[in-house]
Order: sequence, then structure tokens, then C-alpha cells
Amino acid sequence: MIPGRAVIIGSGLSGLTAGVLLAEHGWQVTILEAHAIAGGLMQRFRRGPYWFDTGFHFITGSDPDGIFRRIARRLGILESMRFLPLDEDSQYRIHIPGEAHFDFPVGLEASRRALCARWPEQAEAITLFFADLVGQMGATQWLDSIVPAGSPPPVHDPHDSVATILERCGVSGRAKEVIGCLASILAMKPERCTLDLYAGFAGTALAGSWRAEGGGEAMVKPLVERFRALGGRLALKRPATSIQWQDRLVTSVTDAKGEVHPCDMAISTCHPAETLRLTGIDGFRSSLAERIQATPDSDSAVLVYAALSRPPLELGRRHHFARMTTAENPDGDLYYLSPSNFHDQAEDQARNPYLEAMLWVPCDAVAAWRDSVAGKRPEAYEAWKDARTREILAAVTGLHPEIAGTITRTWASTPLSVQHFTRSRNGAAMGLSHDIGWLGSEPIPRRNRLKNLCFAGQSIGHPGVVGTMIGAFILVENIVERDLRAEVAAAAAPSAPLHGAQAPNR
Repeated sequence: MIPGRAVIIGSGLSGLTAGVLLAEHGWQVTILEAHAIAGGLMQRFRRGPYWFDTGFHFITGSDPDGIFRRIARRLGILESMRFLPLDEDSQYRIHIPGEAHFDFPVGLEASRRALCARWPEQAEAITLFFADLVGQMGATQWLDSIVPAGSPPPVHDPHDSVATILERCGVSGRAKEVIGCLASILAMKPERCTLDLYAGFAGTALAGSWRAEGGGEAMVKPLVERFRALGGRLALKRPATSIQWQDRLVTSVTDAKGEVHPCDMAISTCHPAETLRLTGIDGFRSSLAERIQATPDSDSAVLVYAALSRPPLELGRRHHFARMTTAENPDGDLYYLSPSNFHDQAEDQARNPYLEAMLWVPCDAVAAWRDSVAGKRPEAYEAWKDARTREILAAVTGLHPEIAGTITRTWASTPLSVQHFTRSRNGAAMGLSHDIGWLGSEPIPRRNRLKNLCFAGQSIGHPGVVGTMIGAFILVENIVERDLRAEVAAAAAPSAPLHGAQAPNR
């Protein structure tokens, strides 16, 4: 397509990635962002000496030769990032009720060996499952470069659930529970998470999940700088208010200040229901409009941030997962870590140690207060949030009693906070639900009735940092007709060329 004017709605990772790639190929790009800062769920906020992330925790596929670092190098931002060391023998610690914890090391093969050593009687079954997992990653073009060449395709249907495939392979009991728990990274249960979705997120997570110094801003800031250096315009405090179109083509996008942005291509990274509102019902095929309205949102989360009087060294430089049972949420998945532990103890963050803990909750848990205003929430909401905070901290300190006396102050966010920061429908953390029966086996198409309106972001493909950025690459490579995947693969080494041959016909 001949370069022209593009308007992108939303400055999360998907919008910024697409903006950089289009600008590189000669497009005049404007990104409209509702908030005063860019980043979407990658935004950060400050409380005293502490910087907290709105939704970011770690980057999957960020091992030294991982898919994220290849993407970052291709985008020209890798040299601006610093990855913090983690415990490579125990990057994930799974806390098993009534049993000793289990540690996932860095690497798919290392993880398989660790599981087989813990449950030797299931070694053959575990190996069968990992063959399916690696095979599915190899069958996913964007991930094939990070698994052994020639890995056979999965034996089982990748659209089946992880729980079903584990059973078919013969994995059972605690081993099945531990492997399945990684689906909780996606706010999903293994019974509702397809193998292809699990491979794209849990697979790359096992490959290596480093943190970046500066949290979400470690990616956002260099992407914004790169975008602006290429001539792109980032318009902050400019939410889109309407999308104008005629004869099945978008002609312009209007923002909240009344400025009309003419365009030859429009890309929406916001919730598809919001895009539907912006175009009007006739901008979508009726079947797709009905599907978007009928598809539930993903879960959201209650996040607790706790300042501590000393570094919680017992948590290590690792990610922790545990099952958390409460009367309100009897089957909850808890994730927690100490970001300050990942820094050298002499650094500022280590002098101000803190804990982050997150519990997935349905968006409807705060439905009663959805119409309230940030900063003026009702007392009932504050009481609900305080109760969740106490439950989360009780779960963490129950597993690590030595932390209990070190908590000096806490802050918390809920689905209402996510809704306020990102304007996602109902505060969903990952847009539309990716469960089986919704987007798990049939994502929202990137194009629809309006031929030059495209969708991107975590609502239509794989959630998470890597999945969101890959989705932006796939979208743009079809616009610019260039094989961007090959360019990312070529960026495996610093000296590799960043631009490859023309894309093959698709």
C-alpha cells in the first residue's frame, strides 16, 4: 500500500509499535491518546519514593536470544533497555497447598527436566506434553526461531484446552496442577485456555521472563522517542470521539478537542466495543458487532503495593504463584514478587523495598461502583478494596511469615483503577475474554467492513507484551507488504541487518 496518513487510537505497546513501523516506511502517523502520558497498561505511578506499574510485571521471551529482545532490537529500542538479573534456577516458584513448592528454571528443556525429576513416574507423560508445547511454538511462525529447528507439530489439536491435552498425555495430580497454573498468567484456567494461547504466553514465559529496569516505561519511553524521531505525532489528552467514513473507507478521526485528523489508514488499539461506538453500528458487519457485544471481558485484578521496612530477601529474584481461597473468590490465582529484590541492594529501589501482589477478579466484582468517580469512591467500595487488600497480604504472609512485621504502608488498585487508567471496558485487564468459546480459537479479525480500519492490541490476539507487539508487526507487515517477521529473525544478533527482502505474496 502506498504510504499516506495514518491515525492510531491508543498509545499502548500495540499503538506505539505500529506507529514506529509505519513511520519507518514513510507514513505520516498521528497517535491519539486519552491520557496525559503514553503507555496504556505500561503506565507507572508514584507514591512517595516508590514507582509502581499499572499492569506490567515481567516480559516473556526476554531471555538473551528471546523473541522480545529480537523485536526490541528490530524496533531500535533494545540498547535503551536494561534487564535485571533473576534467579535462573527458579524464575517461577509455584506454591502447592500441602506440599513443597516447585521451581521452574529458565528454559523450556530445563523446565521439562525439573518436572520429570520431581515426578519421575510421569516423566514420559510430561515429555509428551512438552513435545506438544514446543511443537505448537514451532508451528507459530513468530516463535519458531526460539525452539529447536524441525520440531514436529503438536500431536493434539492446539485449540483444545491445556487441561484436556495434559490428560491425554497422561499428566495427572500435582504435576498437572503445576503445569496448568501457568495459564493464570493470562487470567485463565487450564480448562479454558487453548494450547496455542498457552504456547504463546506460558511457552515464552518459560523460555525466560526478565524484568526491565523502569518497569513498563522501559519499553514505552524509548518507543515514544523512536516514534517522534521518525516524525510521528503523539497527541496526549486527545481521546478519539468519532470515526468518519464513507463508501466503506475511513476518511478521518475526530478527537475530544474537535480536531479532525484526515487519514488513509486508521488503526484502533482500544477495546473493540469502543471502536464500534466510534464508527457507529453500521461501521461493522452486523455479525461481528453482535459478537463483540456478546463476548465477555477478560478478568481484571486487585493489585496491592506494600512498602516494607527491609528487603524481603526470602522472595528472591523470582515470580511467585499460589492458589488463594476466600469466601468471595474460592478459586483465585495469586501472583506476587518483590521488584526491589531484582535490583542490587545498593540501588535506590533496594533502599526502599516493596512488594507487589495481584489477585485476578471478575470485572463485575466492582460493578456496583462503576459509575463512581476516581478519588470520590463510595465508602462501600473502599471497604471492599480494604478487605481484598487484607486477604491478599494475609495469603502472602501466610506463605512467608517473616514479611508480616515489615509492612509499613499499602496502596491498592482494582478494576475501577484499570478502567480509569486505560479506558478499557469495565476495567478488563486484557480486553475481550480469550477463553475457549470466545477468542481462544477464533480471534477478532484485524479488518472488517471498513476496508482501511484495522484492529490491534491485546483484545484481538495474544495478550501480554510479546503477543501484543507481534500482533502490531503482523498488522503492519500486511499494510507495508514487507516480511517484518524475517527482519525480526535477522535481528537476533546486533550486527544482523534490520531490513530484509520484500514480503512474499500472501
